[in-house]
Amino acid sequence: MPPSMSSPNPIKQPSGQQRDIIIAQYPFHGTSSLSMGGPSTSFAKGKRVAVTDRREEYVSREGLDLFFSRSVTIESLPDDVLLDVFDFYQTGVNTRHSWHVLIHVCRRWRYVVFASPRRLNLRLFCNSLTPVRKMLDVWPRLPISMIDLTLKPDVAGVNIIAALERHDCVCEVNLWGLTSPLLDRLLKVMQVPFPALTYLDLKFSDQWPARASVLPETFLGGSAPRLQSLMLWGIPFPELPKLLPSCHDLVDVQLRKIPNTGYISPDAMATCLSPLSRLQFLDIGFDSPNSCIDQNRPPPPPRSTRVTLPSLTRLEFRGTSEYLDELVARIDTPAIKFVKTEFFDQHIFSIPQFVQFIGRTEMSGSLKEARLFFTDRNVQINLGHLDPLEASIFQDVLSIWILCHTFDRQVSGSTQICNQISPFFSNVRRLDIPCDNWLPWALGWQSHSDRTLFLRLFRPFIAVQILHVGFGLHELMASVLQELSGERVMEVLPALRSLSLVGFKSDNRVIPKALKSFVTARQQCNHPVIVHPRIV
Repeated sequence: MPPSMSSPNPIKQPSGQQRDIIIAQYPFHGTSSLSMGGPSTSFAKGKRVAVTDRREEYVSREGLDLFFSRSVTIESLPDDVLLDVFDFYQTGVNTRHSWHVLIHVCRRWRYVVFASPRRLNLRLFCNSLTPVRKMLDVWPRLPISMIDLTLKPDVAGVNIIAALERHDCVCEVNLWGLTSPLLDRLLKVMQVPFPALTYLDLKFSDQWPARASVLPETFLGGSAPRLQSLMLWGIPFPELPKLLPSCHDLVDVQLRKIPNTGYISPDAMATCLSPLSRLQFLDIGFDSPNSCIDQNRPPPPPRSTRVTLPSLTRLEFRGTSEYLDELVARIDTPAIKFVKTEFFDQHIFSIPQFVQFIGRTEMSGSLKEARLFFTDRNVQINLGHLDPLEASIFQDVLSIWILCHTFDRQVSGSTQICNQISPFFSNVRRLDIPCDNWLPWALGWQSHSDRTLFLRLFRPFIAVQILHVGFGLHELMASVLQELSGERVMEVLPALRSLSLVGFKSDNRVIPKALKSFVTARQQCNHPVIVHPRIV
């Protein structure tokens, strides 16, 4: 508290949490009143304002009066207190242009605001329709955010170019729907360093017939020291490994829909990620199976050491199993919490290095439940656990998708994957197989060989005690379990105790008959299975 506002009888300052609550309180007896528009923030005759670090806590009038007894006018508040109030207002209103209200009150307030652009996070926001040159002539040199998530195909980009020409002020570029002509114009002005740039998100239009131009080695002047988020969608950047080592502050890297012209080898990718000690989220996704294969590349040499990414908590990948296997063989992620992969349809999936990669993490011990979800576009193998606070919410930890449309290919691919990641099923006690609406119509194959193929899918689940089956799969599951009789009854799901047929209709007479032999056989070998509802 400023000396001029101290109480004649100083009160001992509170300590710990109490000291964090009350910072300042002043009664105002001025003749003017001003409303700033923010929640719980007002200046008016006879009103009081409290500036707090913990804004969710409230302090009584009596408590504040114990600290302050001298009244002041709002004009007497020192600059640092005004700045605290402005910061509180900015947080409460939370709009891009909220600080405009402050600078139009008086000259002093304008001076206080412009003197602390970082504290108040002052920015000039613009899009492709903003008259940028006129705007820059009016305002002082402040950080510029160019954001337009709905670019039209015919946008010339004059205003975007005008903003990017202030390369020393641009802190954010977020443009979705880029076309080839517009991207080419942007690249001409983005060959120099952008020292203030912290966020870059460029998304190429899915509707544009031509491919995006390749980003050159000189993009961003070859260096982006303050960059924190980098997202490129459908835009090739094969020289990225030369840029990333300069981006020590990166926490988020997303390279999605990488075309053939943007291929980066797994070894080069792992090497360029090594300096990124703050990286938390990595997403690498290829546009097609061909875009993540280099036909001219010789077999990768063995690597004796791995790159450690100490802060990485989330890894997502879309491509072939071969590329992912080579990549994760070169990295360690001790803090990883979630891994998601989307594999293109392949006849053979081979992921031995991926299995070892997951085994080196702590997340492998949290895999308590599994879900197999068949849809008309993919099959999803999800491993995780139930939320400890909300038992009905399933939290994915490891999610593996196979992008294929036919049910037989989904079963074949998921069987290969499940057999390879079987070490992680040792603690899985519950297996859910929900059913998409399309699936009942896709089950025209139920011959003996088809049922045998489906049966192989369940062999790795040796610890599952509870099995939930969606409505569309009731008959198929019943016919599959019917195959297990005599000595074979314990070959699949040996620990099963409860089978739940979700949404079962009582008028169905086929399922109880098919399940009866399985239930009887399990009971005879002292491993009974209870079916819900009790239909057998």
